[in-house]
Amino acid sequence: MQILQDEFNKSIAELVASAKTEAELEAIAASAPEMLNEILNRLPKTILESIKRDAYQGGLDEIRQSHLDFKARNYQRWKDGFDALELFIGICTEAGDNFNKRLRPTATKNGDILFDTITRLHAKGCLVAKEIACLLTNGFADGAHSRWRALHEITVTSKFLTEKGTDTVERYLAHEYVDSYKGACQHKKYEERLQAAPLSDHAIASLKVKYDEAISRYGSDFSNLYGWAEDTLGKKRANFADLEKSVDLDHWRPYYKWSSQNIHASAKTIRSSLGMTETSADLLLVGSSDSGMTDPAHSMAISLSQVTVNLLQLSPNLDNAVAMKIILEMTNEIGDLFLKVHKQKST
Repeated sequence: MQILQDEFNKSIAELVASAKTEAELEAIAASAPEMLNEILNRLPKTILESIKRDAYQGGLDEIRQSHLDFKARNYQRWKDGFDALELFIGICTEAGDNFNKRLRPTATKNGDILFDTITRLHAKGCLVAKEIACLLTNGFADGAHSRWRALHEITVTSKFLTEKGTDTVERYLAHEYVDSYKGACQHKKYEERLQAAPLSDHAIASLKVKYDEAISRYGSDFSNLYGWAEDTLGKKRANFADLEKSVDLDHWRPYYKWSSQNIHASAKTIRSSLGMTETSADLLLVGSSDSGMTDPAHSMAISLSQVTVNLLQLSPNLDNAVAMKIILEMTNEIGDLFLKVHKQKST
C-alpha cells in the first residue's frame, strides 16, 4: 500500500497542472519539501491515534480471540503429545524438587558446590522446558526448537561438570566474574549510543578486582569464552563442541546446528521453517502454525531426561531409580505420540 504517497503525488500533480507560469512552477517545486515535512509531522500522530482507538475498542480483542481459537485447534491436533509433555515436565520438576529438599541441608553444611551447581542447572533446565512447551502450544515450533538449544547447552554443561568434579566446578563458577566484567565494560563503551546508564565506575572497579583475581589464579586463557573448561579438556580456545564431545553428546551437533539456524539471519533461515513443513507454497510465515512440533518436542524431552537423570545419579536411591525409569519411558512415549500425529497429517 502507498495510499499517502499516491495522495501526495496527486496533490502535487494538481498544483503543477494549475500553474500558469514558470515562476508558479518553481514556487510549487520549492514548497514541496515543506509540504512533505508538514505531512510527516502531522499524519503519523493522527494515524497512530486512530490505530490505537480501533485497537482499544475491540481490535486487540479480535486478535487475541483469533489466537485463542488457533491455540484450541492446535491443542486438539497435538493433544496426546502436549498432555504427555506437560506431565513429563511436571515429573522431572518434582523429582528435582524432592532431590533438592532431601540433600540440600547436608550439602549446604558441607559446602558442596557440585550439588548446588548441578541442582541449579537442573532447575534452569526445567524452566527452559516449560518455555519450550509454551512456544509449542502457541504454535511457534521454530522458536521452541531454538530454545531447545539452550536446554541442550544446560544438559551438556551439567554432565561435563558432574563428570569432571569440584575443581572444574570452581572454575565454572569463577568464570562468572569474567563474563560480568566483560559485559560491564562493553556496556560502558556504548552507553551513549545505548542511552542506558552503565554500572557505576565503583561497581566496574569491584568487578575488575574479581576478574583480576580469577585471571591471576587460573591464567590469562581463563578469559576465553570457555576458559573455565580448557584446563580440564587440555585444549586452548575450547568451544562448546569440545564439551559435547567430552560427554559423548557430540552426536547432537547436527540438531544443535539446525536449531541455531532459527536464531541466526542466514539465507536458509528465511527460506525454511518448521512451521511450514506441511506446505510447498512459498509463504512468509509471521505467526502461529500447527506444523513442525515433533522434533522440538522430542528433543526437549530427551534433553530434560538427560539433565534430570544426571542430577538424580548424584545420590541414587530406590525412589530416584524408579523416577529415572519413568522419565526414560516417557521420553520414548513422547517421541512416538508426536510422530504419530505428524504422520497422520503427512499422509
